[in-house]
Amino acid sequence: MDSILDMIPRGGDIEREEKTYAGLVNLGNTCYLNAQLQCAYHVPYLRQLILEAEDEVVEVEVEVEVEVEDDEQQEDEKEGEVEVVDKSEPECNDTEEIKAEIENDKESEDLTESQMDGPDAVPPPKKTKTILKKEMKEEIKPISTALRALQHTFNSLRRSASSGSTNVLCRALGINPYLQQDGQEFWKLFVPEVDYSKLASLYSGYFEDYVREIVPEEDEMMELVAEDDGEEKKEDHHDEGERKESVKEPRERIRTEPFLDLSIPVAEGIDGSVESTLREMFTEPEILRVSEGNGWRPSKGAEKVDAFKGSSLKVEGLPSLLQLHLKRFKYDWETGETSKINDCCSFPLELDLSDISQSDDGVGAKAESDATYDLQSIVIHKGEYGSGHYYSYVRPDIRRNEWLRFDDEFVTPVEFSDVIADAYGGSRRTRRKRLRSDRSERIETPIKRRRGLLSRLFSLFNLFRRVPMIGSSSSAGGSGFGYGGRASSAYMLQYARRSDIPQLYLEEHD
Repeated sequence: MDSILDMIPRGGDIEREEKTYAGLVNLGNTCYLNAQLQCAYHVPYLRQLILEAEDEVVEVEVEVEVEVEDDEQQEDEKEGEVEVVDKSEPECNDTEEIKAEIENDKESEDLTESQMDGPDAVPPPKKTKTILKKEMKEEIKPISTALRALQHTFNSLRRSASSGSTNVLCRALGINPYLQQDGQEFWKLFVPEVDYSKLASLYSGYFEDYVREIVPEEDEMMELVAEDDGEEKKEDHHDEGERKESVKEPRERIRTEPFLDLSIPVAEGIDGSVESTLREMFTEPEILRVSEGNGWRPSKGAEKVDAFKGSSLKVEGLPSLLQLHLKRFKYDWETGETSKINDCCSFPLELDLSDISQSDDGVGAKAESDATYDLQSIVIHKGEYGSGHYYSYVRPDIRRNEWLRFDDEFVTPVEFSDVIADAYGGSRRTRRKRLRSDRSERIETPIKRRRGLLSRLFSLFNLFRRVPMIGSSSSAGGSGFGYGGRASSAYMLQYARRSDIPQLYLEEHD
């Protein structure tokens, strides 16, 4: 029987093997779980990490109790010894008395030794004490229950020709399969619960929140000096150096914020995009002005100053798998109700963050290479808040623009045009416009489908709308909506960093 490792697709075998994909059975309301797991499963390196995980033998420091001789007894014996003082000119009578005492002591010692050497001799008891000693010990560190259950789910996907199951995973985590959950919140709680550092490191990133004092720039300082002198005059190098020194370094406060995903607000009433929102989040700080009643106090007791308040995305803090959470649910504080924002938010196949992120080492080429991402999968939410359905679109081979829709146990090949028609959100007109724009950029000719006479007749009266069936390769149809209808839109986007694709997809190197 082949081992698990032999059956895991590796490198070039991914393209040569038979293209068979399995869905996941919906146990009630576990669609949110199914959608997220399909996105993770179809990253070959991640799948391999999960299937190969096993108990580890680790060295740990432990404290053990040991008995040792009590040093206080030895110190008491040393204190009881007679100190012999050498006198240079002893008196005769004293010398004779000392010699007599020494002879008596020798006789008593010889008597004691003869008694101890006898058959009934009993040695004096030694005083001992117990101390704690640190030692290194090998222990077996078992993998977590959640990780073992996830292995079972991945194995069911790998071995099944139709559908896998999350039954064991739900029981292990105490998940009620009939209770709907938010897909993004579940994944943020699930990854730490698995307690597997190799998995968490793939999704873990960080950005920096900062508050930075606004100081006059060098050219502003020169203008101020010129105004004070009453005329503009040519400055020598010595004066310029003094003015450069007069421009002080801005005070700032920086806090590192770790993340498993980046939450992106979805704009209402306009056609937004992931790129423009990220640029606004990380390159357009808020200005705190003292004149407007804000300002920033750099330290306790200091005066408030004008400052920038914002966030900075670092190239070094970008993860291998970047998850973007589109915040489509909003809470109304006046009505106390939560509703869904289904406005259009477009996203690219290739996400370039080189103009948005910053590199600590200042190397532009490295920053551009590590800041480019390719779209790998999408989680769709269909319906309204508090109800609805989750499913996902996945690109199994990220080098090709071939997509699959995983709707629980149903797996369907689709075109990318079908994906964006279902994922962008927005009105019918918006989706049609976006669809035409993306198709023209890829220079693809849209496939025209003939409609029957009855279909055209009834559509004039808007009596019915064609709803694509599971398995249909054209989910966009002529309605402008995608597979999920007017209430479907992308909720989670998963991108793979291009520089890490050889590792993530187990590509062979010559």
